[in-house]
Amino acid sequence: MKESAVPVPASVLRRAEWDLAYRAHGQALLRYLRRLSPTRETAEELLQETFARAMRTQGPSPSSNDIRPWLYRIATNIAIDHSRRARRFRFIPFVGIEAAPDRDTEQIDLVRRVLHAMPPEQSTALVLRLHEGFAPEEIAELLGISEAAVRSRLVRGRRKFQETYERMGGVL
Repeated sequence: MKESAVPVPASVLRRAEWDLAYRAHGQALLRYLRRLSPTRETAEELLQETFARAMRTQGPSPSSNDIRPWLYRIATNIAIDHSRRARRFRFIPFVGIEAAPDRDTEQIDLVRRVLHAMPPEQSTALVLRLHEGFAPEEIAELLGISEAAVRSRLVRGRRKFQETYERMGGVL
């Protein structure tokens, strides 16, 4: 007796693709959202919302090369929306406390305060460039602004970070 193959529903295949996309990009997105969120729990909620929104929208296939910047754009928009609702935009330092337990907590706190004191658009650009490794053209696409605006935000952000860091007692 010959068994006939049972076709796998498209929704199951699509779910498997999203599971792979989550495994490939979830941790990096969580680190990014952690820097834009007041708590780890909030970052985890924003990550869930990022993937839920991505799965509901028509975008690149989860297995395509275009998915990483697209997911970062969704995550950025969700984080900004969340912060607007909370009426504040808080950032966590480039190296999180959980990632560097031997780091001087005073130094980490100083970086956190400096980033909080900066304009959010400059902090976002710096985090995306210096920590997440996005190129200026990718940041422009993520934020929906021109590449010239990104470069301006990066230059001003670096200058503002240095000035604020030194003013608050840090030594570069």
